Amino acid sequence: MFQLILKDILLLKKTLLFAAIYIIVMMIFLKQDSAVVFLISIIAVNYVLILSACAHDDKNKADILLNSFPLTRRTVVMARYCSIFVFTVIAIAYYLVIAYILQMINPSVQVHNVSLESIIIALCAVIFINSIYFPVFFKVGFIHSRLVSFALFFGTFALVPKFFEQVNYPFIQNVVHYLYHLSKVEVMVIIIEVMILLLTISFLLSLQFYKKREF
Repeated sequence: MFQLILKDILLLKKTLLFAAIYIIVMMIFLKQDSAVVFLISIIAVNYVLILSACAHDDKNKADILLNSFPLTRRTVVMARYCSIFVFTVIAIAYYLVIAYILQMINPSVQVHNVSLESIIIALCAVIFINSIYFPVFFKVGFIHSRLVSFALFFGTFALVPKFFEQVNYPFIQNVVHYLYHLSKVEVMVIIIEVMILLLTISFLLSLQFYKKREF
């Protein structure tokens, strides 16, 4: 499984360079709160790397080759899910290094002081996006799943916040009221548990879809 993730990293050298440039541009030119820039940077880099890896496999018919190796389909699917965390670590490392360099060059550049809380929020965001995308990807392939990935990425920043701002249903209000009276640690624990459940369900669906696909 590690070899599959390493394969993606080695094949995405140009994309990794683009990801670094993207973060630099975001940090310098995006006139937003530094915490927002951090969150957008991590999600965007993860999104680009995941989509590029999936596109590369599709272009080179990697599924046919992988299924000819002594690899189970569970391993292939698991590697793709593990890449979520690997690519997120890469994105965070990029941000930290670039932030340090920019601060050395130009102290006026606003950078976010990365905390455990901000990392968890960013990780939850990428887990949410990919947990929805991967079952579609493993069901219909990369070409037919591109629209879903596009909608998820931009919907995370545009549609979801606006939706919750306008919702006045009692259930939502009760949930917000309940979370408001919890500590940050308790809220984070609940969010992590929900993300783990979502990721588990997503993985099981992806595995089921991938086992049924013919190559």
